[in-house]
Amino acid sequence: MELVISQTPLRISFFGGGTDFKDYYENYGGTVLSAAINKYIYVIANPRNDDDIVLNYFNRERVQNVNEVEHKILCEALKIAEIIGAIEITSFSDIHSDGSGLGSSSAFTVGLLNSLYAYKGEYKNPSELAELACKIEIDILGEPIGKQDQYASAFGGLKKYSFNTDGTVAVKEIEIGPEAWHTLNMCTSLFYTGITRKASSVLHDQKTNIGINIDNLNMLKEIVLQGEEYLKNGDIENIGILLNENWEKKKRLSARISNEEIDAIYSQAKQAGAYGGKLLGAGGGGYFLFAYPQENYKHITSALKGYKEMPFAFEASGSRIVFNNGKNKM
Repeated sequence: MELVISQTPLRISFFGGGTDFKDYYENYGGTVLSAAINKYIYVIANPRNDDDIVLNYFNRERVQNVNEVEHKILCEALKIAEIIGAIEITSFSDIHSDGSGLGSSSAFTVGLLNSLYAYKGEYKNPSELAELACKIEIDILGEPIGKQDQYASAFGGLKKYSFNTDGTVAVKEIEIGPEAWHTLNMCTSLFYTGITRKASSVLHDQKTNIGINIDNLNMLKEIVLQGEEYLKNGDIENIGILLNENWEKKKRLSARISNEEIDAIYSQAKQAGAYGGKLLGAGGGGYFLFAYPQENYKHITSALKGYKEMPFAFEASGSRIVFNNGKNKM
């Protein structure tokens, strides 16, 4: 057992969010387009010279038995990895806002599992990490979430994830050239709304409403096919227009997704020259993604000067072990 550190990216969901819920994809099949970004969650696993379990996150726990661990994800991950003691786990994140909409909970779960297995000398591939994270969050803890966040953090890059009716997941790399990547990086921005919310309450609404939102979800899934082509070509105008269409349809999934302040932020960005955008994650708060012609960037930042922009770039790698026993690992 040696000290290991995992680095796991957060993600931006472009199109198709909501179709990754089990209640939907088991009947209709779901599809999403997601991209990892260069904002990370780090998990350090370090051996101890006693038998205690010590956990450092926003709280600190020190227990003698894994069943005494209060942090639910940490508790279940330790059980799945069959680690019963003599370990200290520390986690920290590049993002320090709750309810960011960037998939931080699932990124933490994926990164935690990656660290725990590497700590034991075992290595799980991205599919295994994603499915184990889904097992913890969805099957064991009963969180009302879909499967895209776990896969986006495990695999990284810009990918299309297809959630089949039998529960399997097909992962497709979106082939995109340097010029299109440059356009995406230069013509998209993230702005923090300053509004925090519990994603679970918004997602519970969405999950409950799936039965009455089949048509909307079907349309969100169809948008993915168009979005794939626009992203390949770096067609930022049509990407923005499609984000706008996606946002308008997403708002119909739950009354909690938007509110007057969120609508006002979106309107200000549009008036300043954004082609379109969407609130990331469950909705109700967190980060807005906007797409725009590069020449309008200053107009948009001026219009949204009351909201903090978070610089970012797209990330090719998924969760990985960046330190293990003094050796860098890819």
